[in-house]
Amino acid sequence: MLIRDQAGRTARLALQSGLGWLIVAFAAGLAAALSAAGLAGGPIHRLQPIFLNTLLFGWFALGGAGVGLLIIQRTLGAVLYSEPLGQVSVWLWNAANATGVAALLLDRWSPGPFPGYIWPAQLAWLLALLLFLLNATRTLGTVREPFFIGTGYFLAALTWGGAVYFLGNGLWRPDGLGAGAAPALLQGMYAVSVVWLWAVPLALGTALYVAAAASGRPLYSRKLAQLGLWGLALHAATGVQRLWGAPVPAWAQAVSTAAAVLTLVPLLAFAVNVNETLGRGPHAAAVQARPPGLLLRFGLWLALAGGVAAALQTLSLVQRYVYGTQWSVAPWLAALFGATLLQLAGVYELLPLLRPPKDRPGEPLYGERAARAHVALSAGGAALFVLGVVLSGSLQVAARLSQGASAGLAAAAAPGLAAQAAGLALFLAGQVVLGAIVARAAAVREPARLPVVVTNPRPRPSTERHGHPVG
Repeated sequence: MLIRDQAGRTARLALQSGLGWLIVAFAAGLAAALSAAGLAGGPIHRLQPIFLNTLLFGWFALGGAGVGLLIIQRTLGAVLYSEPLGQVSVWLWNAANATGVAALLLDRWSPGPFPGYIWPAQLAWLLALLLFLLNATRTLGTVREPFFIGTGYFLAALTWGGAVYFLGNGLWRPDGLGAGAAPALLQGMYAVSVVWLWAVPLALGTALYVAAAASGRPLYSRKLAQLGLWGLALHAATGVQRLWGAPVPAWAQAVSTAAAVLTLVPLLAFAVNVNETLGRGPHAAAVQARPPGLLLRFGLWLALAGGVAAALQTLSLVQRYVYGTQWSVAPWLAALFGATLLQLAGVYELLPLLRPPKDRPGEPLYGERAARAHVALSAGGAALFVLGVVLSGSLQVAARLSQGASAGLAAAAAPGLAAQAAGLALFLAGQVVLGAIVARAAAVREPARLPVVVTNPRPRPSTERHGHPVG
C-alpha cells in the first residue's frame, strides 16, 4: 500500500525518496559535465536543469523533510499529526518531480534564472510543500514549547521556501513573470533564495542537531542559533548581484551589497555555535573522526566558503570580473554541496530511526569501512567539483583580462570541466554506497529496544535528561 497509518513511515519514505532523487541529480550532473568537457555526447541543455531541479526540489525537499521529521521525533517524542496526509505530501512531491523531469527531457520548461519545471508540476510541488508544512505545524502544536532550535530552522525553510517558490516562479501566471525591472528583481531573489532560504536552513538545522547528539553535549548557545536563523533572511535582498549590468535601480544594488556583507555575521555565529557545542580535547576529536562528525566538519567549511564568496561577489569591483564566468555560480554550488554533506551527517546520526519502532537498536547500523568510503567519496568529490568550478572561473577571468570582450569564455573553462566531471563521479559513487548502507540498516532485525528521546529542550543550565543532553 502507498499510504499506511504507521508511525514514522512519512519520515522514512521522505528520506528514502530524497536519497533516490540525490542519485538522479548527480547522475544528470555527471552526464552534463561529461558532455560539456567533450568526453561524452548528450543534451546538456536538458541535463543541467535536471541536475539543479532534482537537487533543490527532490533531494532537499524530500531528504530535508525526512530528516526534519526524524529530528522532531527524536528531540520531542512527537508523533506526526497525520501520517496519511504526510505520505500524500511525499507522493505528491515525487509525482511533481517526476513530471517536471519528464517535461525537461521533452524540452518543455518554465522560464526563470534556470529552466524550471512546467507550471502544473510547480503547482503540485508547492501544494505538497504547503500540506507538509500544515502537518508539521499541527504536530508541533501538540507539544510544549520551546522546541529544539533546529526545529525552527526546519519550519523557517518550509515557510520561506514556499514564499520564494511562489514569487520567484510567478505561479499566478502560467506564462511566467514576463519582462521588466520587477520580474528581474524577483528572479534575482529567487536564484539566491532557493539556496540560502531553502536548502541551507534545512541543512543548518540538521547540523545543530548532529553537533549536540554526536558530542553528547547541550547546544552551546540558543541565542547564537537564533541569530544564525534570522540572519539568513538577509539573503533575500542579495539577488540583485545576479543582474549586474541590467537596468535595476541604484538603491537596489546598494541594499544588495549591504545585506550580503551582513550575511557573514549569522554564518560566523553558526560556525562558532557548532564548534563550541562539539567542544575541544580528545572527546571532540573522537566525535569529529566518526562519519557524522567528518561530514559535519567538511560540510560546514564548504558552506562557510560559499557564504564568504557570495558576499564578496556583490561588490561591483569583483562583479565586473566574475560576471558571466563560472565564478558567478561557485558560491552557490559550494553552499549546495556543503548543505548536502550536512544533511548526510544527519542521516548517519538518525539511522536507527529509519526502521520500524519495534526493531530499533541502540548501536550504529553501519560498518565503519563502508561509512568511511562514503564519506571519503562524498567529501572528496565535493571538494574536487568546487575546485574545478573555481579553476574554470579563474581561467575565464584571466582570459577576459587578457583578451577583453572577445575572450572565448567557454574554451577557457575547458581545463576545469574534467575536474568537475571527476568530482561528480566520485560524489555519485558515494551516494550509491550510502544507498546500500541505508537499505542494509533498514532490513536488519534486532531485539526490541526503543531509542532514547531528548525531551523538554529548554535553554536552562541542565546537563542531561534521560541520558541525553537537553538542547
